[in-house]
Formats: sequence, structure tokens, C-alpha cells
Amino acid sequence: MKKHQTYLLLLALVALFLNACASLSTMQTAAVVPEGEVRWAIAATGTGADGAHVSASAEPNFEASVRYGVAENFDIGLKLDLLGAQVGAKYQFLGGTFDLSLGIEAGYQWLYTRDTGGDPDDPSTHLLAIQLPLMMEYHFNPYVGLAFGPKLAGLLVLDTDKRSDVWHDYGLYLGMMIGLPLRLTEGVWFQPEFNIYTNLYDESKNYFSTAVWQAGLSVFFGGV
Repeated sequence: MKKHQTYLLLLALVALFLNACASLSTMQTAAVVPEGEVRWAIAATGTGADGAHVSASAEPNFEASVRYGVAENFDIGLKLDLLGAQVGAKYQFLGGTFDLSLGIEAGYQWLYTRDTGGDPDDPSTHLLAIQLPLMMEYHFNPYVGLAFGPKLAGLLVLDTDKRSDVWHDYGLYLGMMIGLPLRLTEGVWFQPEFNIYTNLYDESKNYFSTAVWQAGLSVFFGGV
């Protein structure tokens, strides 16, 4: 991968967060939705990035999601924002005082990007984003918990309007999430959350050169 292509992919990651940060956020619990029940959520997020070739921040973005319990330890979900959509599934291995689950999320995002010189030569980019979050949560009591876990994310450039040389470019990113679930009532709780990502795979060997952070607040309804 040429250097200018790598920089564009890094910019695409940043733009993905800044324009539609829901696509790579966590915004869910380690515990699956009980079988046959539905959990709704709304969230507001803010994002920033810093690195050798990018530095940016964004105003709040908003998302909405719904998850359904398919089986005792398995649920599926749909997440929407203004520029894309994401579907996913999650399996829970442990439950009780300590919850442990593994998820997979895949989504499409449209975004507007500029190259490293600020020239808008790529006004429209279409991305496929996939992430594998390992979610853990420790319950101090029925009302307060601590959520955390690593995440592996991948981006694939599906198409661009003017830059055919970056079609099908891809990258891998390593992330970490930490959150504080706080239950208000039996069916309503909220969770402040912080995510951070860095580039893990880069053919130009420019590893760990960019950090992208995302902070948000989600509110959950039902599915307890």
C-alpha cells in the first residue's frame, strides 16, 4: 500500500468516527438481551483524533439501536445513524456477577473525506466496517457496574467517487473500551463510555501512529 493510500485510509477511519461514530462504538452491554425480549437504546457521542497525519474533533453525533434475544445466551442487533447502518450478533459465555461475551458487528458507512493536503479530491467514500468486541462487565451491586474489553476493527474501502487507486484498500485497528453502567430502575439504565483505537496493520509499517478516541453516553430501555 502506497503512503498516500495509507494516509487516506487513516483519514477514512477518522472521518468514519467524526461523521458517523456509531459504526465503531460499543454502546451495548456484555449481557445479552433475554430470550424473546427487546432492548432499545439511544446514544450521543463525541470524537477526536490525533496522530502524525491527522488531528480533528467533532460535534456530538446521535444513534439509535435495537437488540433482540434470539436464544438464552445469544442476541442480534441493528444500529442506525444518519450516514449508515450496522448489524451484529453477540454470544454470552458467562453471566452473574461477571459477564463475558463476544460480538461481531458489520456495517456500511458513507462519509466525506479530504486528502492530507486538504484538497477535496475524494468527496464521497463508501466503507465496510467490521469489529469484534470482547465485552466484560463486573457488577459491584444491582445498580453499578464496570464494563471493559478489547476490540479489533477492520475497514474496507468499497468505492470512492474519484480515487479508483484506493478501491479495496483496508486496514486493521486495535481498540479498548471502558464504561460505567448505572441502573436507574428495573428497565432503564445509562452508560457513559470511552473508546480508543490505533492503527494495528499498515503495509507502510507506520504502526500505532494515530489514536482515535470516542466518548459517549447511551440510555437503555427494556430487555433486562
